[in-house]
Amino acid sequence: MSEDMNHGHSGHETGFEREDLGARGVFAFMIGLAVVGVVIYFIIIGMYTFLDNYERSQMATASPLVTSKGAMSRVVTQDYMDKQFKDNGAPMLEINERGQFRDYLMNQENQLNSYGWVDEKAGVAHIPIERAMELMVQRGLPVNTPGGADAKKSAESKASAKKSAAVKQ
Repeated sequence: MSEDMNHGHSGHETGFEREDLGARGVFAFMIGLAVVGVVIYFIIIGMYTFLDNYERSQMATASPLVTSKGAMSRVVTQDYMDKQFKDNGAPMLEINERGQFRDYLMNQENQLNSYGWVDEKAGVAHIPIERAMELMVQRGLPVNTPGGADAKKSAESKASAKKSAAVKQ
């Protein structure tokens, strides 16, 4: 009866699978995968080259007066843009977005941290932001009284009316 309970296992041995995947099979698969990847790469390069050549051969010129210059040029230089769009006011292409943005940010940072004129004729200047905050703490915010600007104008007009009335008498 104890042999019937073992269900075909003899003794107390623990069994395991003796047919594992060997390193040879893994390496063969990896090499095959690399070869297939290289073949697909060259197939795609050949396909795009063929399609590009086909498109160029089938392309019609924009006008019969325009002569083809051979290969298409997809490079736009700043000199070309300056020559084509010099005086028509069209927006220009950015040629160095990161550099231009960095320069813009540095100019803004310099303006925030330096003294200078905004409008010298009107007497408007800019000061460093740290100094402006210190002045705001010392002096406080400017306060507008209700009707402050209108009250000044009406007071000035009343005063000028009194002067003109006194002069007439």
